[in-house]
Amino acid sequence: MSFQPVPSAPPPPPPPPPPGEPRRRRWVWPLVAVLALLVGAGAGLVVGLAVDDDSTPSAQQTPSPGETGDESDELERLRDRLAQIEEQRDDLKRRLDEARAELESRATETPEEPLESEPTPFEGEFTVGDYTFTDVEVLRDFAGDFEVRATVTNDGDADVDFASLTATVLNGDEAVSTLTTSVSALAAGDSVEAQFIGFDDYGDWDAVEFSVDGGSDTTT
Repeated sequence: MSFQPVPSAPPPPPPPPPPGEPRRRRWVWPLVAVLALLVGAGAGLVVGLAVDDDSTPSAQQTPSPGETGDESDELERLRDRLAQIEEQRDDLKRRLDEARAELESRATETPEEPLESEPTPFEGEFTVGDYTFTDVEVLRDFAGDFEVRATVTNDGDADVDFASLTATVLNGDEAVSTLTTSVSALAAGDSVEAQFIGFDDYGDWDAVEFSVDGGSDTTT
């Protein structure tokens, strides 16, 4: 008589999980990753739109090509004006330096003879129309030119409002200088000291000719 071995008892079942501990689910973490990607993409889109909105006013404030051209033209005009002012300043400085040098040169020069000479008087009187010239003198003025002085008397019966007088200095019947002056408000019988001014260099002479509005008389 044979005996079969008695099979061993099955192992006891595993203990149940502790109460309150949730069962792990493998699909949770992939879902979290997908949600994070979606949130990041949404945030990037919002930031991009905000940056684009902020940059729009800057683009609108950019000056137009016409405005930029006007500003460039104005700047160029200012530069040209500044260059002109600097050129005028340099020219003025050059002239001042030349004038200063000329004054210094004249200050160191010793004139060979006095510029103004002693007058050469004429004796007698010289009549031209209603005018009489007395105390006539010819001299060299301070600039080295001819000068004629005389006392002019209105011998007419009427007062003179204005009259032009001319003195011509002669040398051998050739005019070497023409000098002019004028009188005004000269009553009948009154006299005035007249100074005839010219711009011819003083030189040899031997006669003087006076004229008043066309009349003339020569003295020697």
